[in-house]
Amino acid sequence: MRPVWSSPMRGGETPAVYALLALSGIVFLLDFYMQNTLTLLFAWPLDPAWPASGHFWQALTFPFAHGGNFWYLITDALVLYFFGGSLERSWGAGRFLFFFFATGLIAGLLGLALAPVLGSGLFYGMVGSLMSVVIAFAALNPYATVLLYFFPLQARWLGVLGFAFELFGRAGMYGSPLKALIVVPLTAAFAYWFTVGRVSLRPSRRGPSLKEQYERWQQRRRMKQWQRRVSRIERPDDLFKDQK
Repeated sequence: MRPVWSSPMRGGETPAVYALLALSGIVFLLDFYMQNTLTLLFAWPLDPAWPASGHFWQALTFPFAHGGNFWYLITDALVLYFFGGSLERSWGAGRFLFFFFATGLIAGLLGLALAPVLGSGLFYGMVGSLMSVVIAFAALNPYATVLLYFFPLQARWLGVLGFAFELFGRAGMYGSPLKALIVVPLTAAFAYWFTVGRVSLRPSRRGPSLKEQYERWQQRRRMKQWQRRVSRIERPDDLFKDQK
């Protein structure tokens, strides 16, 4: 059983996702009329001199700055709405918010640590976090069918595309392709581990026994077999027919 990080959602509500979307929209509108002043204030420079500036809030505010790029905002908002909403309904608001900010923070800290050797970068938009949301959704629902520009695609391959987009499409924000090649896989690995590893902030007195671990492994295996079967059916009636 997954640990409970917050009270269950009622009626499929996703208040954390709505709050993130609203804050991103408000910042974008204000930034547009202030000629990107908020982007300069909220963006996170991955530069060795950044700690001396004292602008530590930028490590948490950079996901809400989009540099006046409307399509960048729309892409982040759509992915956050559909996939982030699914994660929040599954995890609860507290766990989801921790995951969202932790993945962006980890990507930024890794890029900051590599800046003296591999060059400086600039984080704005949901760098790190957006890829992690897609990977987490794919890890929880690997055989779910998702429409990508009207093309059906299993979620596990969507996770691969999200990883590739972060690695090649946003390499400039990390400072260099080589730095992105180091930071992006590490951030993706944390997102996957956090999702499937049942991470809990509460200390556990006793872990599951070997028998319980084996039973859980069998349950996961049967679930994957069921997901594969569901993904291949053409008619609902075929789902409950005995396989020949």
